[in-house]
Amino acid sequence: MEKHSGVFEAFYDFENLYGGYLLARRNKRFKPEVLSYSAHLEDNLIDAQNHLVWQDLIVNGLHQFYEYFPKVRLIHALPFRFRVINCAAYRVLWPIYSRSMYEHSYGSIPGMGQVKAVDQLQKWLRLARNKPDKWYIGKMDVKKFFFRVPVDVQLRELGKPLDDIKMMWFLETMIRCDGRAFGLPLEVSDPFDVDMVPGIGMQVGSLISQMTANVVLTPVDHYIKRVLQAPYYIRYMDDMLVLAPSKQQVWDIIGDTDDYLQESFQLQLNNKTAVRPAEQGSEFIGKVVTADKIHLRKESSLRMKRHLDYVREAYRVGDVPLEYAMSVIQSYLGLLKHTSDDALRNKICEDYVLIRESAPD
Repeated sequence: MEKHSGVFEAFYDFENLYGGYLLARRNKRFKPEVLSYSAHLEDNLIDAQNHLVWQDLIVNGLHQFYEYFPKVRLIHALPFRFRVINCAAYRVLWPIYSRSMYEHSYGSIPGMGQVKAVDQLQKWLRLARNKPDKWYIGKMDVKKFFFRVPVDVQLRELGKPLDDIKMMWFLETMIRCDGRAFGLPLEVSDPFDVDMVPGIGMQVGSLISQMTANVVLTPVDHYIKRVLQAPYYIRYMDDMLVLAPSKQQVWDIIGDTDDYLQESFQLQLNNKTAVRPAEQGSEFIGKVVTADKIHLRKESSLRMKRHLDYVREAYRVGDVPLEYAMSVIQSYLGLLKHTSDDALRNKICEDYVLIRESAPD
């Protein structure tokens, strides 16, 4: 593997920091925190540069909150000044790490995404349908991946292509953050009112964390594809699917993958692991995918309807502006555009009527 040096100097270069600022403010430029930073942009970028050069960067001010869709997650949002630095680091690191990425990894990778992932899976299901053997599909999910991956494993994988001590200092500073624990016990089903575990887990919501997640799982991709020789294999973050011409081959791949995760990464697959005939399709990133159709899961469509009912009522009483109410429906219609749920799409269009309640005289 090629080793890269001089990365840290390219990272703290003023022009690169400015590029990080442009990336961090994308679609957020009118938020108060961004406007405040932008008002003294040159001073703030020079201050960031000085903290990097002197290696005295101290991460603080994390805002903690819960995200409930599509599942409960504990999010730690960095102040904008640290997001600028993270984006600047991403600009120099991603070209290095992306060289080894598996071609059918679709999560948090520029130019990929859910639509392409689902379309690729459907193409493979169609190919499998036309083959002589009976094909099977195996669904794998790493148990609490973001809350269980050890810090030393993160640093080990991030450091493989780097010959740069100072860049590793920065990555460890951001991963360890302000010293708080990010891990969850294996037996805990949600992050509410739980003593977090130190030494494992990552700061969910950070661009560096998204990149790290892909870097950590890239060796798993190559192990499944090259060593286990899975005919078809696809990953979206920690959701993985394999297709093979026998049930036993799929189970063997799953078992060997679980062993590899435990031995090399101190991780394991969860109990959602399942094998079924490929002709029945599979759930994948919130959708049910078969060779002929792509549908939202029933739970996803019900959640969508409840959200739209809430927004419609909130608009009626004046709690949300028209722009927000329209952005919600446009987002959902954009999602449904890539599915076979025509009836659901038509029903939503019929029911989503926005009427503002008149103010009393």
